[in-house]
Amino acid sequence: MNPVLRQGSALLIVVGLTGCKPPEPPVLAPAAGPAAIAPAQLPASNDDGADRPLLEPPDGTATDAEGDALAPAVVSVALDHAGDVVIGQRFSEVEAEGPWHSAGLSEGEGSGSCEYYERGSLPEGVSMMVDDAHVQRFDLDTIDGSYEAIAQPGPFGLRLGMSLEEALTRLPPGSTRMPHAYGPETGEYVTWQDPGSDLAIRLEIFGGVISKLYWGASGAVELKEGCA
Repeated sequence: MNPVLRQGSALLIVVGLTGCKPPEPPVLAPAAGPAAIAPAQLPASNDDGADRPLLEPPDGTATDAEGDALAPAVVSVALDHAGDVVIGQRFSEVEAEGPWHSAGLSEGEGSGSCEYYERGSLPEGVSMMVDDAHVQRFDLDTIDGSYEAIAQPGPFGLRLGMSLEEALTRLPPGSTRMPHAYGPETGEYVTWQDPGSDLAIRLEIFGGVISKLYWGASGAVELKEGCA
């Protein structure tokens, strides 16, 4: 065969084989940086079932142009809702979604005083603090304190009875720890404040495991006895 024809045939075979290869997967551009987080103004849509965590933990920490670590980008709905109820929402907006069961803390003290509610449109095992007629905080807790019945996970997949070590791996970086007000020898508070909003989550640790868990407006999270 003519050498020129032989080389041309080989070239056509290579080109043909190259055309049969699957395309390379697209390369995604890196994120520009952590998103600013603001408290939600409207109830978030709720696709989470009662047996699923409200949010999975972020995979890493973003860096700026100079390589310095930035606060992790955290979706605001991690700490601003439980079910379809949103922090800052007026209780009157969800009251018709009852029946609600209240703790009876505000009886005789007027409609604007602090009260705890459960059931309604909340996930099973979650109660909420309503103060000045607005939702301020969610607790992974029932009003009667029957912790054993709670299977619902909270934000970041945290659960009652989870070890402190596992909880710290699920929380974003930057949590603080301080002795518990009523048992500093054996208990402590672990608190994470969302750097992009006025939202926070607090764990109460006793015996090395989570005994209480609540999240919402940072001022409400810092209250040691809920409405008290």
